[in-house]
Amino acid sequence: MLRNKRNVLIGTALSLIIALISLFNMTPVNVSAKTSRLYDSPTRPKLVNIQSSVNSRTAATGLITGRLAYPSEYIPSLTIFAVRIDNQQGTFYSTQTSTNQDSYAIRVDPGVYQVMAYHGDFAGGYTKFATCNLGSDCREHTLLPVVLEAGDIVSDIDLLDWYAPVGTFPPRPDHSSFSRTSPVCSTYHTVRWGESLFRIGMQYNLTWKPIADANEISDPDLIYAGQVLCIPKSTSTSSVKDQPSSIPTIEILSVVKDKRVTIQTENYPANKTFVVTMGKYGTKGINGFQVAETQSGGGGSFTATYSIPNALRGESQIAIRLQSSSGYYSYNWFYNNSTE
Repeated sequence: MLRNKRNVLIGTALSLIIALISLFNMTPVNVSAKTSRLYDSPTRPKLVNIQSSVNSRTAATGLITGRLAYPSEYIPSLTIFAVRIDNQQGTFYSTQTSTNQDSYAIRVDPGVYQVMAYHGDFAGGYTKFATCNLGSDCREHTLLPVVLEAGDIVSDIDLLDWYAPVGTFPPRPDHSSFSRTSPVCSTYHTVRWGESLFRIGMQYNLTWKPIADANEISDPDLIYAGQVLCIPKSTSTSSVKDQPSSIPTIEILSVVKDKRVTIQTENYPANKTFVVTMGKYGTKGINGFQVAETQSGGGGSFTATYSIPNALRGESQIAIRLQSSSGYYSYNWFYNNSTE
């Protein structure tokens, strides 16, 4: 009995010794090799090892991911390019996004890349300006290199810089030409607070319509401060030689509650037909109820009275809009209270 117990104790001790030897002979995990590849700056991308979660076919590649934006009220379909810059082979990878897609991921081989998004020939990229949150104190538009190793995801490569001067970014690496369908921009205009397409067009001897078309703007009222607009080259059909020298305006002269409103216009173009619409406050009269058509006659200033539609009776505030088929428009709003 004692011999059996001694054998058991000896066997247990040997098992413990073998386990300890195995433990100390294990190859240590090299964490310094991975952390040495992390960028020090908080505005630079961080690498995450995903080798354990990808199969052998993709383990030798990696992903570049980030946010997308576009200087308009929506994000059009974009072509994303990752262009390799650490070899002489001219390698690039591309992927297509959907309309209003606000992020992307592109799988590439290990290497150093510049990453850009294109809509036609108009380019946005990953620059220091993007990492500074497009700050006014940071105007560096040089494309930043993106380093990717096998099995990594490089995140926060945000393609937000659409504000670089023309020619800063390289042309599309696939050499596609969009000159037949995309507008030829004579310059670019950054929208300031309070500006309208009509006002911007006047600066470049254009009507608002070709600017809206060049930037795929469906509603001329939907522009915002900081938006960058392509200003197309002027043509005879888009010239504003017959455009008034000042912005058309509407002044509310009097109101009879739920019945009628009298307005006075200023700076209206001559010999144009304006459709008069009314809508709820905040709509600017867009898609409102049509109440009349008005001829501008000799242009400039004229006075007119319009009936308030039944559907808007009882509203405390009402918007009114005059707009011509050629693109001239103005709007205002009034309190639905009698002033006569």
